[in-house]
Amino acid sequence: MKLTDFIVEGAIITEIKAAEKEAVIREMVCSLKDAEKINARDVENIIKSLMKREELGSTGIGKGVAVPHTKHDSVKKIMGTIARSMQGVDFNALDGEPVHLFFLLLSPNDSAGSHLAALERISTVIRDNDFRRFMREANGKEGMIEILHEVDGIQI
Repeated sequence: MKLTDFIVEGAIITEIKAAEKEAVIREMVCSLKDAEKINARDVENIIKSLMKREELGSTGIGKGVAVPHTKHDSVKKIMGTIARSMQGVDFNALDGEPVHLFFLLLSPNDSAGSHLAALERISTVIRDNDFRRFMREANGKEGMIEILHEVDGIQI
């Protein structure tokens, strides 16, 4: 599975305004709504589902990255977005460090296999120090999209 299979390019946030966990999640979910990938009526329930997942354990996995994710009955197709914070956000990351890159993933309830495949793909690319650095230093949304295509091996 490629990142570009599920990352909604129109919902990528190059500089997130939010400064705390729930606000980051809200801003990212709203970016998917603004990209017309989720319905406005589902936004609050999706945020609640994501926050419930955070209660199980922070999705701030360390090295400046968080991967908030959930399955939700309103989601018909696996999708996600990316947000970046230059100053970093306290996301209760496992290593205690601020988070600069956020990968939000939403999946249909009946998509266990593809949900795990998408999480595995995210996990693989974020282990790469260069990928994390390039995403943090990318020049705007176009630069971030270019990096996604590059890591997926897509010629643009």
